[in-house]
Formats: sequence, C-alpha cells, structure tokens
Amino acid sequence: MQETLTRDGTVPLHTQIAEALRVQIQNDQFKENLPSERELAERYAVSRMTVRQALQKLRLEGLIYNERGVGTFVNNRKIDVHTRNLNGFSEEMISLGLRPSSLVLTFRRELAGPDVMRDLGLGAGAEVFYLERLRLADDEPMAFEKTYLPAYLFPKLDKFDLTKNSLYRVLGENYDSRMHHAEEVLEAAAAPKRIAEQLGVRGGAPVLVVHRVVFTESHQPIESAHTIYRADRYRATFYLSKNA
Repeated sequence: MQETLTRDGTVPLHTQIAEALRVQIQNDQFKENLPSERELAERYAVSRMTVRQALQKLRLEGLIYNERGVGTFVNNRKIDVHTRNLNGFSEEMISLGLRPSSLVLTFRRELAGPDVMRDLGLGAGAEVFYLERLRLADDEPMAFEKTYLPAYLFPKLDKFDLTKNSLYRVLGENYDSRMHHAEEVLEAAAAPKRIAEQLGVRGGAPVLVVHRVVFTESHQPIESAHTIYRADRYRATFYLSKNA
C-alpha cells in the first residue's frame, strides 16, 4: 500500500518519511526489523536515496541500527559504557559486530594542566600528548574523546595514524605499555554545542561522561581520558555485591 506524502516542498520528503517511521517505531509497529530500502521506496513512491536519508536521521537518533548484509533493525539495545571489563572502544565495537573508526580532530604536544598532572603523576613543566577524537561505529558518531598521555613515556606518538590504528594497540606493540586496570568516574551532562554537532545530536542533549585514568600492571598511569557518550546509544551497568 502506497503511503501519501505532502509534496508541496514545504517539508522535505525524507523528513516526512523519518517522522512516519519514528511514529511507527514508537507504536511498536515493527516487530524487529524495518522493511528494506526498496520496499520503503515503493511504499512512499520516492527514490532509494530519499529513503536512505530518512533512515540516516533515525540512525543518528539511535532508533535503528544496521547489520551489514542482514537489514535494518529497531534499536532495542544500548551499549554498556561501564562494565567489569576494561576494553578500548575499537575492541568493544568489534565484539558487537560493528566496524570501529576514528576521526582525529586534534593531536598535539602540550604542557600538562594541574588536573592532568595529578591524574598521570607528573611534575610541573611536564608535557603530554593531547588527542581529541570522534569515535564512530559503522560510520555513525558514538562518542567524543579527549585523551592525555605522558610524552616522556611515548616519544613520537604523534607519528602514528590513529584514524586507522587502535591507540591501546599502538601503546602495547610499540612501547610495551599495556592497560591493566583503571579508575573511572561517571557523570550525566548536557552536550555542549560543539560536541553535540560532532555527535549528531541536538545541543543540550543528554550525554554520559566518563573520566578514566588507565594504569599498567605496575600501577604506572598511562592515560587520562574524558569520553562523552551519546545517551541514546549507551547505558551504564554496574555490578554490585554486599560487603562482607
């Protein structure tokens, strides 16, 4: 059955389709997977490109997700941001069947500020590498990350291409420095405008902020990171036990 859209140009067709699908998702009209792009194009009498634009809007809102070669599904799941397992972003996404990638926004050497000095056990005048990245899964923005690493431990770190390589793999394979444990603080916040734009959410949208300090087995701090996660794609899960 063909569904009618308003075609007077006041509201883009892909916006109308996204809204129609959003309502259907909220009303549980799709058991699990959405119709194919071809089926939706026929239903709304539009091109597949228009359908693709509509689906992209819903993906950015966290309402749907893709499984390559399988289909498009209603997103009833969220990724855990806080668990007992200490994993890097790339490792976590691969374990979920997603393709991780990074967009490096800033990578420079600078003097450590007071908070970073405290986290990394550095003295006055110490330098760190500052790395700012947008983390993506299947090309969709998932998290915005600011990372500080001691320059004296990782000389020439800025020579590595961290758009293609896992940071933790680089540290382990090139500097024999591997994460063993971490301290984390989790907070809820509203996304600042610049970061919201990077994540593809509205300004002031809820986000989860995790401050992590990573240590080696010998308790050497090697990383201080602030990661801002989209709250529509992540949840925080804690594992508790009664004290003896």
